Amino acid sequence: MGLVTQEELEPMLGLHERFLKGLNNSHRLDLTMANARNLDFSKRLLSEADFVGSIMDGSCFAESIVQRANFFGANLNRCDFQKADLIQADLRGAHMRAADFTGALLTEANFGEGSLLQRGGDGDIAPVHDQGSQKSRMKDTVFRHASAERARFSSAVALSTDLSFANFRGAKLSGVNFAGSNLRGVSFSQADLTNCDFSGTNMNSVILSGAILKGATFEKADLTASVIDRGDYTQVSVMTDKLPRNLEHLDIEIQEILASHHLWISSIGRQGAQADLSGVNLAAAVLNGVQLQAANLKNALLRNASFNSGTFSMADLSGCNAAGATFLKADCRGINFCEAALEEIDMREADCSPMSIMTGFSGSRPVSWPANFSQCSLRYSKLNDANLSFGNFEGALLTHADLRDANLEEANLVDADLTGADLRGTNLNKADTRGAIGL
Repeated sequence: MGLVTQEELEPMLGLHERFLKGLNNSHRLDLTMANARNLDFSKRLLSEADFVGSIMDGSCFAESIVQRANFFGANLNRCDFQKADLIQADLRGAHMRAADFTGALLTEANFGEGSLLQRGGDGDIAPVHDQGSQKSRMKDTVFRHASAERARFSSAVALSTDLSFANFRGAKLSGVNFAGSNLRGVSFSQADLTNCDFSGTNMNSVILSGAILKGATFEKADLTASVIDRGDYTQVSVMTDKLPRNLEHLDIEIQEILASHHLWISSIGRQGAQADLSGVNLAAAVLNGVQLQAANLKNALLRNASFNSGTFSMADLSGCNAAGATFLKADCRGINFCEAALEEIDMREADCSPMSIMTGFSGSRPVSWPANFSQCSLRYSKLNDANLSFGNFEGALLTHADLRDANLEEANLVDADLTGADLRGTNLNKADTRGAIGL
């Protein structure tokens, strides 16, 4: 098949949708070996379509349903697959440099090796499309917020790109080179990471529980706030010193730290010391009612911990992993949760409104300091009845969050993803929703 224009494509898409519904006068979409550059396939039903060997550089599949489609050996460079459903799609051997899979469903998709060959006039066998090294076929491909459970990836690829908060649970990633990638908040639970290279990666808040790590390299990787099975700590600690700090390795006991911090607060800094729990492992700790206002918990591992009715006003929890933690009725005014992993966190009835701060200048008015949730993951979080007014949620992932009766008045929701969120009774008065999706 030769060049396909958008005008020619439209009736083909209509016939394919009829095919999927089992209707007469239908035809499965077959663009095998077609030149289909820069076409719009967005928000269409494309399951089981055939794109083998097609040249589709720059085409848009955003929000389309492309389950079990065949992209074997296709050119997908710079294609837009944002929030597309590619469950069980065949992407073996496809070149997808700079393609964008942000928020895409890639469950059981196959990104394995493959090469489409042809016999030339001289009888020699050669690739149909000479795109260079297989190793670079996924260069700069973005998988941010993508769900790729049990997906298969070729050991011959390098993924030096943004994969933040992606889900690779149970995926086959043996031998993949992740060196230099942004893997913040990624779940590799139960994944096969044999011989993977994680050198120099940002792995803050990554979940590695149950993963196969044999032969994996973590040189200079940042694993602060990450979850690793106890048996794997010895192996990883040889490769990097950026791991969560266990309580037994602190210079003083946690209760002494909290007491000194309380004195520091009550004396307005004249006595005691600010609590520095940055990078500390407090997973599953029960510290209900704790007083940690203005404390430093940056990159701390707080997974499944309990801080009900605690005070965290103006505390720095940026980059922390508080997935599954409970902050029920906590005072979180002015808190900083920037780039934190907060999946399934319970913040019901928490006060995350702005903190009023005196600047110290004579005659000056108090400054209002809002809570910061920018670029964090709040998937499946419980935020009902929480006061989130004026909060900064720019670029935050709020998919399937429970926001019933929450107060988001004048909140910054620019580019936030609220797909599947429960917004019954939510106050969005004067909220900035530019670029937000799911509303």
